[in-house]
Parts: sequence; structure tokens; C-alpha cells
Amino acid sequence: MKKLELHWQILIGMIFGIIFGFLMTYPEWGPEFVQDWISPLGTIFVKLLKLIAIPLILASLVKGISDLQDISKFKNIGLRTIAIYILTTIIAISIGLVLVNIIKPGEGISEQTI
Repeated sequence: MKKLELHWQILIGMIFGIIFGFLMTYPEWGPEFVQDWISPLGTIFVKLLKLIAIPLILASLVKGISDLQDISKFKNIGLRTIAIYILTTIIAISIGLVLVNIIKPGEGISEQTI
């Protein structure tokens, strides 16, 4: 039997998760079940992802720097990295400001609700 590729497994899992979420809104006990049993597992999963992110990034940076043959290239890589970081930050902030000014979230909420 041929094994499904990982991207198909992820897509199928996402679809089943969406269907499960919609189905749990119908029974009376559904929201409590999700809050008590499913939500803690999701919280643990996200915290584990955050836990592994920084060591993975640090290890890849150290490996990349140690593989450099010519140390003069390090300056170019550093400058390019900083430039890309600044450029993507400017793009993200611009998109955020444009969307906030177009959509205007929270405009219809009363002062009492706020």
C-alpha cells in the first residue's frame, strides 16, 4: 500500500479539524468538551513549536557561519540580511496600516462594550 505524502496528510488533517470544529458547535456539550479536552493539547503543541524555533534558528545560523570559507563574505551576508529584514518589516507595517484604514476594525462597537 502506498503511503500518502506529508502535504496530503496535513491537508486532510486540516479539513478534518475544520469539520470537527463545526460539528462541536451543535451538541450542547460540544464547546465544553473542546475547551476542556482539545484546547489544552493545542496550547501544548503551540508552546512546543515556540520552544523548538529559537534553537533551530540558532543552530542554522551557526552552521551557516561555520561553513563560510571566506570570512569577507560574512559582511555582505550580514548587510543583505539586515536590508531584507528592514524591507520586509516596512512592507508588513504598510500592509497592516492600509488594511486598518480600509477595514476600520472596531468601528461599530459601542463605548459600553469597549
